[in-house]
Amino acid sequence: MICRLIKVACRCVLAALLSAALFLAPSGAANAEESVIRTNGQIYTVINTVQLENRSARPIYNIRLEVPLSETESVVWQDFLGEEFSPQPAEITTNAAGTRVAVYRLDQLNVGETVQLIQRVAVRNYCVSFDAQVMTEEPVPESLAAYLAPTENINSDMEEIREFARLAAASTDNDYLQARLLFAAVNKYMTYDNSVKSSHSAAQAYQTRHGNCEDYSNLYVAGLRSLGIPARVCSGYLYGREAQTNNNYLSPTGHIDADKIRHSWVMFYISGMGWLVADPTFSYTNGEAGDTIVDWDRFAKITPTNRLVYTGGQLPDNSSIRYTYQGAAPYVTYHSELALYSLILPFKDLVDHWAADSVLGLYYNTPQLVKGISDNYFGVNENLTRAELAVMLNRVLDNAVPLSKADMREFSFSDLPETHWAYNEVSKAVARGILNGYPDGTVRPDVEISRAEAAVMLSRVIGGETVGTPAPYGDVAANGYGWAAASIAHLSELQIMNGVAAGIFKPGKTMTRGEGAAIVYRWLQSDVYRSVYLNY
Repeated sequence: MICRLIKVACRCVLAALLSAALFLAPSGAANAEESVIRTNGQIYTVINTVQLENRSARPIYNIRLEVPLSETESVVWQDFLGEEFSPQPAEITTNAAGTRVAVYRLDQLNVGETVQLIQRVAVRNYCVSFDAQVMTEEPVPESLAAYLAPTENINSDMEEIREFARLAAASTDNDYLQARLLFAAVNKYMTYDNSVKSSHSAAQAYQTRHGNCEDYSNLYVAGLRSLGIPARVCSGYLYGREAQTNNNYLSPTGHIDADKIRHSWVMFYISGMGWLVADPTFSYTNGEAGDTIVDWDRFAKITPTNRLVYTGGQLPDNSSIRYTYQGAAPYVTYHSELALYSLILPFKDLVDHWAADSVLGLYYNTPQLVKGISDNYFGVNENLTRAELAVMLNRVLDNAVPLSKADMREFSFSDLPETHWAYNEVSKAVARGILNGYPDGTVRPDVEISRAEAAVMLSRVIGGETVGTPAPYGDVAANGYGWAAASIAHLSELQIMNGVAAGIFKPGKTMTRGEGAAIVYRWLQSDVYRSVYLNY
């Protein structure tokens, strides 16, 4: 388990933080979902690879492997999106410890042969904070009894740990504040040590006062359980800016080498609030006095620089794979990577398509911005209509700047009956000034849209184009598309929409659904979108 203490110079007063927290009083009953605020959702793919090699001089026969899997469970700060296997396992089962396990069978592994068994899990991961005002005094549900019981590594029945937790939380009987006080106590009691240990139990952590994130988490969970607060250890990856920008964390495939950011942390349950998250391992150090100061950004909070990518109750490694065989032993390794986007393809026609990342970015966005033509077919090469582009743009704007009733007006177009599938969306696009009708009284929602028209629609949404600016492509004005030149120049300058070749835009070419998704996705990733709608 690889965890590192963050040590930066800072000044803060722990007593002030704790006293401020003590004034939080529980209110009446509330839905636990109301306590959590989720922001800044990002999509990641966990890639777990088991590799078998035959390094012997003879074939290996009848290999059977049991490989622990990343969980497909959604938690309060992370939604499960999808799972893929390559190849598909013979079966998926659950072992005695409650871990999902893939069972693989290989009849023969020839001399020098290598086989890879891959699991991919896509998730949407959030930054979170919690509102302690919605706590209640309801009893812990019976269904959570397992998270109060001692286990081999969670020694919540050990008298020394019980006394340690009791003294840490003695100033209050409020569960949330007890969890907060114990968080600080564990953090200050332990000294980080990532050396190899035979045990990471809470008992061992308490006795030695040294350990890594497993030890911190096990001791914190044991203390919480001894106080009657349901708690569990979570495993996965701690992902932050350093892992994103430091080449030491990159794998040969360009993904994050997840083996270098393995981490454990804690979930605990508070009535009325549900499951909260806490990472007790980290602290700051006062640069002048050398005092250890608790990092409160890791209690009941996840920030953009400290993402917690959840994979289950424990992280698999080489030692967790069980296998049998006939002949020489295969050489087995386990490796994990973290991709900063989804590698799970919900649509078959996105495989190896240049627009796949853009489509997936919109498909997995919250709220969802595109849908497929059918369950497993997006229609990435199908032509895009005026109505379909209007729908995509409306979905973005409905989330960022919703239309008020006063903004909506009555429109009447001869080719847009109220029964049309996009009647409301086209009406909104017209009200927003994204889409215009024609002099003959039509709005032509089902007409396939040209690249020039798409540029004008998106440029109107973005705003800021300079009227009369010539397009940087010779085939725009020359082919009668001068009316779109400023919009094309605007999007080209923002690098949201480019030509099809050097100096060539092809303004009259019909746009595909994949191309439409690409320009909308580029807009969402651009500085101009962030500055207007995300305030940074």
